[in-house]
Amino acid sequence: MKQRAVPRPFSIVAAAVFLLAVVVLLVSIEVFPLYAPPVFWLLACAVVVAENLSLDLPGGGSMSIAYPLSLAAAVLLGPTATALVAALSGISFDDFRRGTPVPVVAFNLAQLILSSVLGTWAYIAAGGRTLYDGNAAEFASISAADFPHILWSLFLLATVSYIINAGLVSVGVSLFRGIPMKEVWKSGVAWTAPLQFALALLGFVIAEVLAVSLWGFVLFVVPLAVSRQMHLSYIQLKDAYVDTVRSLVGAIEAKDPYTRGHSERVARFAQQIAVAMNVPEAEVERLRLAALLHDLGKVGISHQILRKPARLTDSEYGAVQEHPDIGANIVSRIPNLADIENHVRFHHERVDGHGYAAGLAGDEIPLGARILAVADSFDAMTSARAYRPAMSDSNAKEELRRCSGSQFDSKIVDALIAALEGSSEQEEQIA
Repeated sequence: MKQRAVPRPFSIVAAAVFLLAVVVLLVSIEVFPLYAPPVFWLLACAVVVAENLSLDLPGGGSMSIAYPLSLAAAVLLGPTATALVAALSGISFDDFRRGTPVPVVAFNLAQLILSSVLGTWAYIAAGGRTLYDGNAAEFASISAADFPHILWSLFLLATVSYIINAGLVSVGVSLFRGIPMKEVWKSGVAWTAPLQFALALLGFVIAEVLAVSLWGFVLFVVPLAVSRQMHLSYIQLKDAYVDTVRSLVGAIEAKDPYTRGHSERVARFAQQIAVAMNVPEAEVERLRLAALLHDLGKVGISHQILRKPARLTDSEYGAVQEHPDIGANIVSRIPNLADIENHVRFHHERVDGHGYAAGLAGDEIPLGARILAVADSFDAMTSARAYRPAMSDSNAKEELRRCSGSQFDSKIVDALIAALEGSSEQEEQIA
C-alpha cells in the first residue's frame, strides 16, 4: 500500500520538536545522571512489550499500559531514566512493517521524551523525590513524611506530561491530516484526560511496589492482561456493531446506485457541523450513526420509484415521503439505535413547518434532525442524479443560504459553510 506523503509543515515541526527533545535530554543527562539498576531494565523491556501489544482505538490512535510504566520510572529513577524508558515505548514493530515515515517516528519519539522529562522536572521542582538513591544504590520507599506534598508533586507530574503530550499530538495530527486542531483535540485527545490521570496513579503504585521488590511487578501483570483482553473484546464488539450499521447502509445503496456513498458523506458533513457547533462528542457519535441510517426507510420504496429518471407523480412522491417513518420505525426496534429514532424520522422537516412527515417547525425539530437536513441537502445538491447533473459546491452553498431560515436552520447552514471553508484553507496550506 502506498504511504501517504508527509506534509511539509509537519516535517518542519517534527524536526524542530526532535531537536528540542535532544537538547532537553542532554541537559537532563548533565543535571540528573542516569542510574540503571535492574528495575530500569525491567521497565525498559516492559514498555516495549506493552507498546507492541497496544490496542487500536475506534476513533484513531491506540491504547497501551506503557504510560504508567514510564511514570513509574519517573518516580523511581528520575527524568533521564524516564526519558529513555518513554522513548522505548515509542518503538513499535508495526512502524517497521508499515514503513512509517521517518518524520512521524521522530515526532512520536520527541514528544514522548519532552513530556516525560519536563513532567519529571516539574515533579522534582515541586518537592517530589526519586525512590532510588544512586549513590547508595538502594531504594527508599514513600513514607508518612512524604505526605501530603508528594500528592501535589504527582499531580503536577501527570498534568505537565499530559498537557505537553496532548498538545504536541494535537498539533502533529492537525498538520499531518489537515484537520483543524480544535477538532483533533475534541474528538481524539480531550476525552483521554481522566484515563491518563487514573493511569498516573497506577504508575505511582507500581513505583512504590517495585521499590520494595521486583517480584511485586507480577501483581500487576495478570490484572492488566485481563483488562486488556476485556477492552479488546469491547472494541471487537463495537466494530461488529458498526459493521452491522454499514451493512444496513449497503442494503439501502444497493437499491439506488445514484446515492452510493451518500450516507457516508452525509455522516462526514454532519460531524463537521456538530463539531463546529460544539456538540458533545458522545452526541456527535450518535449523530454519525443517524446520518449513516437516515435513508434506511428507502428499503421499503420500490426500485422503479427510486431509479425513475423522470419527474415523480404525486403518488410516487408520497411513497418517497414515507421513508423517514419507515426508517425510524426500523431503528426504534433496535435497542442500541432507539435513541436516534427522531433524528431519522424528522430529517426532512423544515424550520418553517412545511416539511414532512409531521410538519414540525423551528426548535420543535430535534437538533440532530436539523443538522441532518442541511448535511443531506448539501450532498444531494453536489451529487449527480439520474434526472440532473451535480451542482458546484459554491452554487450549493448559495442555495443553502437562500433557503436559510425557511427550509434550513440558519445557524446550522452557517456552521457547515464555515467548516467547509475551513477545510479548504487547511488543504491549501498543506498543498
